[in-house]
Amino acid sequence: MIRDQGYGFAIFLVSIVVAIIYVVAFFGPLLGLPGYWREWAIGVPVLLFVLLVVVISAWIGWTMLTTPPPAPMEPIEEPAPEKAAKT
Repeated sequence: MIRDQGYGFAIFLVSIVVAIIYVVAFFGPLLGLPGYWREWAIGVPVLLFVLLVVVISAWIGWTMLTTPPPAPMEPIEEPAPEKAAKT
């Protein structure tokens, strides 16, 4: 459990640092940073999102392409109805 908590802490810290860097870059022109910081802060996440969608759709297509078709189902034979017993 200690290793899992360490990974969780590392993910938490990286997330916080990335969030702070993103907010600073987004509001960079207001903080006196060059204007292209804001363009990069908007452009990079959009690029990553588009790439994510393309990779997921390519993965789905590849899976559909390489998966063999299912075997045809054989009809289930029902037992012949029994004749009513003569009384």
